[in-house]
Amino acid sequence: MKTFTNISGFTNWVNQIVVKTNKQALEDIARQEYKDSKKYTYIDTEAMYKSGSDSDFKKGYVIERMPYVKMRYYIGGKPRKNKMAVPQWHEATKKENMNSYKKIYNDIFKKMKG
Repeated sequence: MKTFTNISGFTNWVNQIVVKTNKQALEDIARQEYKDSKKYTYIDTEAMYKSGSDSDFKKGYVIERMPYVKMRYYIGGKPRKNKMAVPQWHEATKKENMNSYKKIYNDIFKKMKG
């Protein structure tokens, strides 16, 4: 059990845990959200989805880089191969999976605090 001699030591310890947790969780959740988003992404050749595989997950960014992504994301269109595709698929993904993303964060926090 960790003991502290003053409140400053305690707050510094908590701050270190939160900073480490945030850094790891940002990357882990971004990677998982990218994987989960395939369920709602417009997939014709999979090129649009795969263009996000080199996103900057460490900074929490999921970026699909195909020229028509923005149009599909905001306007939509008739899904061909993925009948579950919806405009703003990252929002649909987040709504469906928020509890699992919270669990990822909480699990990392528990691991960091030891």
